[in-house]
Amino acid sequence: MKYIKLYESWNPITADTFAEAQGLHEIGVVSDKELADLKKLRDAEQRIINYIKGWCEGESLNLGGCALLTSLPNGLVVRESLNLEYCTGLKSLPDDLVVGGSLQLYACTSLESLPAGLKISGSLDLSKCFSLESLPAGLNVAGNLSLYGCAGLKSLPAGLKVNGSLSLYGCRSLKSLPAGLTVGGELVLYNCTSLAELPQDLNVAGKIYR
Repeated sequence: MKYIKLYESWNPITADTFAEAQGLHEIGVVSDKELADLKKLRDAEQRIINYIKGWCEGESLNLGGCALLTSLPNGLVVRESLNLEYCTGLKSLPDDLVVGGSLQLYACTSLESLPAGLKISGSLDLSKCFSLESLPAGLNVAGNLSLYGCAGLKSLPAGLKVNGSLSLYGCRSLKSLPAGLTVGGELVLYNCTSLAELPQDLNVAGKIYR
């Protein structure tokens, strides 16, 4: 079937593996928390598969709180919003990921990068993504972009355009803003302790807070 190609290189947990973990839990080798986290992972992966098959109600996909989720299948198209908040094991996203609404990555503390040319039709929440050091070229955010508390963020791509507001609160490693930065709403620069001057061509429609 067509949908199989979307995650044929992706390796969801099998029923046998989960049954083995349950057996190890019964003899005390696997803790209650470990089994609960594994169950969350299995449920999240099944939710992804059902979404791809068209068996889910609604157009959004909620995978929030799955600490063991480390990857998403290639070719994933989410018609509306995708929630991945607190997916602390997630390190990257598929290069061809499509999100038709907002993308929530709050507290994805292992996330190191985003796909080049990623376009978000809603808002993008990257708050407290402590491992994130840069954003990709060609990033386009139709709504708000929050990088609140991204203490490891060192740079933003040239020509970044955010149609809504941009929060860089607590981006303590950020030393400069890129040329051609355009913000359609407010720009928050509180606690950006390494940031010196602002670029002359900075285009902000709303207020600048620093």
